[in-house]
Amino acid sequence: MADKISEFNAVGKMNTTISGKMLYMLLNELADKNGVINISHIRLSRILGINKSTVSKNLRRLEQSGDIYIRSRYTRDGGRMANEYIVR
Repeated sequence: MADKISEFNAVGKMNTTISGKMLYMLLNELADKNGVINISHIRLSRILGINKSTVSKNLRRLEQSGDIYIRSRYTRDGGRMANEYIVR
């Protein structure tokens, strides 16, 4: 329980919006043991019940602040795939 409280305390102190904090917590919860998750903006938007553009803006903010790293992914023929996020 203390670990969860510490996690909420750390996220609460992040310099981002409430949506950004929710997004970070979701990514952190869904990520594998290495902090990696592949998920689309649309899926994140649906899970959190927020607009896709809000998800995009907050992902950029989280990357700029160093809280996540975003890696674009492509198919063999150059088509876009869901981004890979690495939670720090």
